[in-house]
Amino acid sequence: MEKTFAIVLILIFTNIFAQSKYPADTLLVSKESSFVEKTVVAPIALWQRLSYNVPFLKCQFYPSCSNFAAQSISQHGVVKGSIIAADRIVRCNPAAFHYHIRDRNPDIPASENFYVDGRLIDHVPNPPAGPVEFQRGTLFHRAGGQSKSSRSPILAAGLSAIIPGAGRIYAGRTWDGLFGFLTFALVLNTTYLNYQNGNRVSTTVLGIGTGIFYLGEIYGAYRSALISHPENK
Repeated sequence: MEKTFAIVLILIFTNIFAQSKYPADTLLVSKESSFVEKTVVAPIALWQRLSYNVPFLKCQFYPSCSNFAAQSISQHGVVKGSIIAADRIVRCNPAAFHYHIRDRNPDIPASENFYVDGRLIDHVPNPPAGPVEFQRGTLFHRAGGQSKSSRSPILAAGLSAIIPGAGRIYAGRTWDGLFGFLTFALVLNTTYLNYQNGNRVSTTVLGIGTGIFYLGEIYGAYRSALISHPENK
């Protein structure tokens, strides 16, 4: 009964949101988007109806975290896209501007690192097309497989696999690491409380979210080690 109710609720939300008024709505009406993608994007569309109408909820990144998440899911699929989006959500903290300035690629003009309204440009990373991987505006740069950072991406990922957030701290992004750990711990604790209360649907949804943020910490630590410059602190 709970599963049926959840599916019906999602279908209702999908029909309500599919108005193409907000950016995420375009995925809800797209014939190329699968039912699963639309199911995941529906809460994002709901959030945009609040964030786009409340000034203090304006995101410091361009595209905003909600648009980034929707685009990431569209480009990379639900699982990988959600993991990339989880990393972005963690990085959207008070230290984002500092890290953006410190770790930006010097080969990119400042005008391509900041949007016209001053927001930090951070696009969804594209899959690598060859030995040289370069995503303009994402601060993600590798040449010939060699990282510009002195930190090991594999070690960073391994540390975050043991303790979420530890890999980011190792890579020189202490605040990202702390926010990553707190976010993961909050979602995990909420999942456990719902499990104790016997809320099966909520436990399942939150459990998936916990897994996504856990994997997001591993991905985020790997990414941070590739682009971070601890020697510039």
